[in-house]
Amino acid sequence: MKVSAVYAVMTQARNCALVMFESAVFIQSELANVRMNDALRMQTEKVCTALIGTKHDIITELDELDELLDSETSASVIHSWFDLIMGWFWDDIDRMHQLVTALQSANTQDPECGSAYVLLAETATNILNAYNRAKVAANSLRLEAEGI
Repeated sequence: MKVSAVYAVMTQARNCALVMFESAVFIQSELANVRMNDALRMQTEKVCTALIGTKHDIITELDELDELLDSETSASVIHSWFDLIMGWFWDDIDRMHQLVTALQSANTQDPECGSAYVLLAETATNILNAYNRAKVAANSLRLEAEGI
């Protein structure tokens, strides 16, 4: 397994984690400027907290993986590490999807919630795009390791 390919996945995963963090901070800074009910506001705050926590966890895991690359780490261990990280990303993307769906429904009932829906939908798209880049890199690494 090429170490450069592993670092490419690590770079994309790190970038995704940073996009999640930046998105959460941006949402938090704009939350006072958008209309939504208290339940959705609380759900939004929980999603932001999860995104920030996941970013910290992923950066920690990537740093630990980086230390392991100096030794003879097997491809299966590296793939397991990336599977774990991609799963964490997906869990947060699912939470974000549920929130965006709830805001879309709220917007249908109260058009004043439109700005909240747009805020979350756009940031969710940014996160999903970053995730997709990381997923492509991880899949390429897996295919390379399998000789495909």
